[in-house]
Amino acid sequence: MSLSIQISQQAKSGNIQATVVKMEGRLDTATSPQAEKELAPVIQAGPKVVELDLAGLNFVSSAGLRVLLGTRKTLAAKGSQCYMTNLQPQIQKVFDIVKALPGMSVFQNTQELDAYLSTMQRKMTEGK
Repeated sequence: MSLSIQISQQAKSGNIQATVVKMEGRLDTATSPQAEKELAPVIQAGPKVVELDLAGLNFVSSAGLRVLLGTRKTLAAKGSQCYMTNLQPQIQKVFDIVKALPGMSVFQNTQELDAYLSTMQRKMTEGK
């Protein structure tokens, strides 16, 4: 199976513009170079918020983990926030096994991410 990546801009709660990266298929040794190539412009742009929507991702190998975690790390170094949403149970299990993600970087769905972003912004504007 191959990998399909769709990149779009989407308004989030609190007028935040996010870059949404939807992945479908397998992220493995064969498809990792494609993912890196397609993610490069997103990383280069350094948007404030990136949502990696993994609802359609049904398999991730160690090479795929490297791509996802490398993307998060590079974006964080640029001051961007990167969140993962809609992980299938088998993908979530891989991250759990390697203990690779802090809890507030993974959300069940886009609505949960929006609620989190809204709360964080409200706290910032209220000085909390």
